[in-house]
Amino acid sequence: MNAQETVVSSNSNPSEQDEGTNAATSLSPGPGPAQAENGVQSESPSRASFGDRKLGLSHVIAQSLATNAPIFNAITFLPLIVGGTTGNGAGSAVPLSVLFSAVTMFGVMWTLSRFSRYLDTTGSVYVFISRSFGDRTGTAFGSLNYLSIVLGPLTPLIFGGYLQGYLSSQFGIHISWWILSLGLIAVSALILALGVGISTRIQLVWMLVAMLAITAFSVVVIIRSISGGVDALAPFNVHSSPHGWLGVAWGMLYGLFIFAGVESAQNLAEETPNPKRSIPRALMIVVGLLTVYFMLVAYATVLGFHLDGDAIAKDAAPLLALAAPGHYGATWLVDVLTVMLLFDMFTLTLGTCVYGSRGLFALARDGRLPHALTRVSGKRHVPTVATATPVVWMVALVLGTAVAGSLFVKTGSPAYLTVFTWIGGIQGLITAVIYGTVCLSAFGWLRRKDSHAAYLVVAAGVGVLSACGILFSNLYHASASMYVNILIVAGFLLFSFVQSTIRRRRGQFGASAASLEELEEI
Repeated sequence: MNAQETVVSSNSNPSEQDEGTNAATSLSPGPGPAQAENGVQSESPSRASFGDRKLGLSHVIAQSLATNAPIFNAITFLPLIVGGTTGNGAGSAVPLSVLFSAVTMFGVMWTLSRFSRYLDTTGSVYVFISRSFGDRTGTAFGSLNYLSIVLGPLTPLIFGGYLQGYLSSQFGIHISWWILSLGLIAVSALILALGVGISTRIQLVWMLVAMLAITAFSVVVIIRSISGGVDALAPFNVHSSPHGWLGVAWGMLYGLFIFAGVESAQNLAEETPNPKRSIPRALMIVVGLLTVYFMLVAYATVLGFHLDGDAIAKDAAPLLALAAPGHYGATWLVDVLTVMLLFDMFTLTLGTCVYGSRGLFALARDGRLPHALTRVSGKRHVPTVATATPVVWMVALVLGTAVAGSLFVKTGSPAYLTVFTWIGGIQGLITAVIYGTVCLSAFGWLRRKDSHAAYLVVAAGVGVLSACGILFSNLYHASASMYVNILIVAGFLLFSFVQSTIRRRRGQFGASAASLEELEEI
């Protein structure tokens, strides 16, 4: 079930439409639109569509889960919520950070679901913000969001490291991590070239099986720990955090990040037959599933380590440690969880590339980024340049880390893990900024239009307040690396705003989905 892209233009003729069968075709809303006085191209509401709208609700849910990577997040990011990078975190009160992060996500996803009922387009974040704050602001924050997504495929770094250790310990096979990482990238690029329909089928089946297995193991750990005398209520006591409520708030930076990617369902809006129904349903279904799942895993991890937050923070994969012989599992269980983790990294790579490529396509289609990003293959109808962008980034990241790894090494930490943690911190910061901005934008146009305005104000308010709280807590006594991350994010926002202003003045802006929706209201 390949995602097709069809050129739809109000002034196109059959010969122009036949050009879509060429090996590489540029999608555009139509040849030669007039220039409006404000620098935005004036077009009719008919514009280039993306996708053949054959992806159902299950595909959308699969995309959302794959971009979230629940197995990978549960195994890798829990130590970071505890305080694995700086020592500032939730400690044994991890479930509290996860719980408050989940409340924030319900507010954010409710807000996004209401937006989705009125604006069914790929590139959703940028379109939603543009609708309330204007094109340049929407472009700046949308570009920031998709920068985070394009940076998102960090998984080849960790994949190579985990697989290297697993092959060495289990089979005595020694292969450099970066070679294994490049192998993952090559396989991912092949699957992406075959189209979204194929990749989402793989993702859905795998995610459901893996999440059920992890959930079952977590329940076993919880039951055995409580029966062994571990205090069942301690993880929900704020005093379990060495820094109290501030520690819980610190943990929410990564707590929010483990839910990130759920919103990627919206980027398939132009490839589903009824997006105004399926997208909101997918968002709420997935965030509900993930809340139950992450709460169980976090609770089981803390109980399994007997409330020892320091031990959790020092373990790169605490869930695997609990599955080891002598704890709550056996050798075969460690092998199964390791394979699950590796495959989840693979599906995460696919999901983030699909998410990022659709966002880049949407920005380029509306003239916010270079038009080359709208090029698609004639056979598979895949956005070739937009998809190649994160693939090229992954290759450069792996090779750069392998060559210059000594510059990033911390004591006792491999280079790939240090780079992964640093860029992951930038992504967490961007996630909080984007979620807060989208929720803030809901107080404008959407509040006036939505029939559930009261619920919307509450949900969006939760998102804004939580994002502000997370940002403040992480600025409070922040490390030097956090200030570097803030400067990077602020610098990119400024750059994006300036370049969008220049492109607008040059008349390179096309009409966005937000602008076209406004025309339909008139």
